[in-house]
Amino acid sequence: MQNKPLFIYVNPKTSKMKEVKLSIKKIVAGIVCLIALVIFSLKYSVDFLVDFSQNSRISKLTRENEVLQTELKKISQKITYINSDIDWIEKKDDQIRAMLDLPPITADVRQVGIGGATPSAAEINKVRELSFGNELINSWNFLEQLEREIRLEKTSYQTLLKTVELRQDSLKYLPVLKPVPSAYISSSFGNRFHPILKKRQFHKGIDLAANSGTPIIAPADGKVVSAGTNQGYGKFVQINHKYGFETAYGHLKKIYVRKGQTVKRGDKIGEVGSTGLSTSNHLHYEVRFKGKALNPRDFFLNDILH
Repeated sequence: MQNKPLFIYVNPKTSKMKEVKLSIKKIVAGIVCLIALVIFSLKYSVDFLVDFSQNSRISKLTRENEVLQTELKKISQKITYINSDIDWIEKKDDQIRAMLDLPPITADVRQVGIGGATPSAAEINKVRELSFGNELINSWNFLEQLEREIRLEKTSYQTLLKTVELRQDSLKYLPVLKPVPSAYISSSFGNRFHPILKKRQFHKGIDLAANSGTPIIAPADGKVVSAGTNQGYGKFVQINHKYGFETAYGHLKKIYVRKGQTVKRGDKIGEVGSTGLSTSNHLHYEVRFKGKALNPRDFFLNDILH
């Protein structure tokens, strides 16, 4: 019979020795238990470290996500402000084009624009997976639209600048002066009740009330195309300015100009009166662009001298 392994144990307090005999099975079982304990401890430690690392990463990503969403909202607000500014520029662009007799940019052209960078399908698919993906894609689309509009306005600006350079004298022909500087507006442009005809009708100009004999001046350079009597207008003058503008003057007391005469801005063309269909001394004044009546008040500029 084989001898069992012998282990001698010395008690440190009593210095007595004790013999312990273990079987091979018990030793193997102990080693197996020890290995299992070590493996379990290692697995628990690794799982703990992994969970801690993942939790830290998730917490960091959550904070970053919150920051990104906050910044994305700020960017969206700025895009809205920029879009408002572009809308204002487009309106001014249309006004200047009308004054320079250039065709307006249609809504379809503004929608399409020129050029612009577009994210790839792969980029869009990746972004859609994010919690704020739709907001980011909308911002992309909005920025792309703004980019197109800005490019379009740059092109339009170059066209307007070139046109102005070709028409350096255009300002001389805009009716920007009040033809009776000291007068006040007694009747505005638009629908009104006619004081003589006793019915509502469209008033194609404005009435400038002033004393009889008050001088009337030309608001811009031009050529007199009519000077005489014109039915309800009484004594009447019409001046043709360049680029489609015309001005008309009614109820004059005296006319200082003749048909075919060239006038300069500030020249006296007549006197305020009350001829034709009129109830008191005033000047009926009209501004037309390509035959269409416009509100003369929109053209008065106090800072332009004659």
